[in-house]
Amino acid sequence: MQDIVSDELKRIKDSPISDCLESSNSVSSAPDELWEYSGLQDAYQGECEEILLEMQRIFYEDLRREPAEKEPKEGIESWEDEQDEYLARAVYEHMQLNDEQKQIWCPICKRGELQQNHQLIYCTLCKLQLNRDDEVNLEVLRDRLAEAHVDHLERGCRLKPKFCLETKFGLTALYILCQDCSTFEIVI
Repeated sequence: MQDIVSDELKRIKDSPISDCLESSNSVSSAPDELWEYSGLQDAYQGECEEILLEMQRIFYEDLRREPAEKEPKEGIESWEDEQDEYLARAVYEHMQLNDEQKQIWCPICKRGELQQNHQLIYCTLCKLQLNRDDEVNLEVLRDRLAEAHVDHLERGCRLKPKFCLETKFGLTALYILCQDCSTFEIVI
């Protein structure tokens, strides 16, 4: 390779183009100078140290990541199960609020408070109105809303479901709806 490049450089010097190139110092120098590269000896010492330190930092980062990647899948599944349980409890507690605080927030508008009278369970801010029977009251509705949330989470869906009112066959019911997991069920 060295011989080929040196021969080509000599041909360039001998060609008529060499008159234009003679003013250039790089071509007039001996062809052996092409092969006298000293490489790292001429490199800035601090630059080499920076490169080595960066390589060391990357190496130790990889070492720290390896144990996390080699965890058994059972550990990951148990963590997911634990997370599901935590979310289900949080939803249930949120729906129950406190025993002292009997407020139930509207599942449709999420701003109004659900109230009841002798005939209806209704929202103070939106159109939610459910006929109330002897067995249906705010306590039952709160428990059913919590159960609907827990059932949705247990299906593995992490999206927030929506609630809607539908009237079919002359009966108005509250439904839980999630387009991602195709949930559409009666809450009450």
